[in-house]
Amino acid sequence: MSEPVDEDVFAPSDPLGRVVLLVCRAVALAGGLVLVAVAAMSAASVLSRWLLGRSLMGDFELVQLGCAIAVASFLPYCQMRRGHVIVDFFTVNLERRSRAWLDALGALLLAACAALVAWRMGLGLVNARASGESSMLLGVPIWLAYVPMVPSFALLALAGCYTAWADFRRQRQ
Repeated sequence: MSEPVDEDVFAPSDPLGRVVLLVCRAVALAGGLVLVAVAAMSAASVLSRWLLGRSLMGDFELVQLGCAIAVASFLPYCQMRRGHVIVDFFTVNLERRSRAWLDALGALLLAACAALVAWRMGLGLVNARASGESSMLLGVPIWLAYVPMVPSFALLALAGCYTAWADFRRQRQ
């Protein structure tokens, strides 16, 4: 991690930061529920294979869609809590202000990439819906998985902007 052990985990103190953190937490909890549902469905499929000799049809399709939704929903909260992996081999001996500046730059780059992904996924959602693309076995419309993922990446971009702003403020101190 880039922060020394004696620093507290990032917890916003301003109203905007608290709202962004609250929304990120709610989205992550929703993603957790999706992941629990996927795990339960996988367990049911394994149990069905063991007891009946056949698995639930299309279980792997639902696992793919559910895991994609869950992972996308965890990313904004991870950014707000400074949980992303940071390789600090070269920066560990820098002063706090320099590390804060580099962290802010990294958060801005993350925000830009997340905004780009959200935009492209939004276009992908429109195209997948227009083409009627669906999963092979169950016929689940693929665009349905995009619906929660687009706002998750937009929220990740917002979280990245907020944490960059917080790091720029920290760098001035």
